[in-house]
Amino acid sequence: MTTIRRRTLLPMPFIAAWGASATAAAPDWDAVTAAANGQGRVNILHNTPPPLGDLWMAEFHKTFPQIQVEATRLGSSELMQRFNTENAAGVSQTDVVMTLWDDTLLKWSTDGWIRTWTPPEAAAFDPQYKVRDQIYVVQLIRASMVSSKTRIREADAPREWVDFFNPKWKDRIGMDPPWRSVAVQEMLAYWNQMGMKDVAQRLKANGVRFFNGSAGVVQAVIRGDIWVAAVIDPPVIAALGDDAPIRAVFPESGIPAIATTMFVPAKAPNAEAGMVFLNWAMSAAGQKQFLDIAGAPVTRPGVGSPKLVPGIEGQKIILSTILLNPDNQKAIIDEWRSVFGLQ
Repeated sequence: MTTIRRRTLLPMPFIAAWGASATAAAPDWDAVTAAANGQGRVNILHNTPPPLGDLWMAEFHKTFPQIQVEATRLGSSELMQRFNTENAAGVSQTDVVMTLWDDTLLKWSTDGWIRTWTPPEAAAFDPQYKVRDQIYVVQLIRASMVSSKTRIREADAPREWVDFFNPKWKDRIGMDPPWRSVAVQEMLAYWNQMGMKDVAQRLKANGVRFFNGSAGVVQAVIRGDIWVAAVIDPPVIAALGDDAPIRAVFPESGIPAIATTMFVPAKAPNAEAGMVFLNWAMSAAGQKQFLDIAGAPVTRPGVGSPKLVPGIEGQKIILSTILLNPDNQKAIIDEWRSVFGLQ
């Protein structure tokens, strides 16, 4: 039976660049699977919202009934602290870590805290979703543009990021403030990369409104407080699942995205069980289960699209590692605080 220990999920920053790939020998997979079944358990440290993580991990246990799943869900800062504490002491109680990207992962990699290996299923993935043959991207959180179906006709709905600045939406546009959201910072960095200038001043002139968190932004669109919003897609998917009168668009010009990553610690007590779980998570079956349960896009090609939003195939995905670094994050926050008088 799957054991879940739950704590609070907090957003994690995503600001580092991918590192170079290491050389990893392919494991003897039959031997790995046999060892994993002999170990009989896998300890997963993650920050996937309930009940999605619980349901997905239960599907793994159905496929590998000899391996019991013990999962601990922590907020991002708690997760980082726990893993740091364990590995600094030279031990680990964790067999798999699943978390949003953070530059700390590269430090852990450099410090030798992450196992270097190549899951058999990794061959199906785009190289940008494999980091140093250690860290693997299994799912994405994308930026999207949302509009109200009750306030805006389909023919008039915004389709591209530049449409967010249209004066006809004055005082009817909203977003999470960038000084509280790394996801917004990456979107603004991409707009800058596209050549958009003076974004903060232009949106202030267009009456942009700020709401508490991405879910708060989506609820404001549903209520009609605003008609158009730029927001990450998890709360959009949830609202669409509740038949909310909103539409979601993923602009063809490019879509900033945050990675959900997985890795096996170098000192995992049940390393083979961790390897089997991560490989299953990258398999067509594991990816399809995640897609169906979470309703969110996964990174393996050919798995299909979520029910309520498009998949990533054919989309121009720009990972946040390309867009953000500590210097431009600070510049974005400082500019917006200055423009909106929040020093």
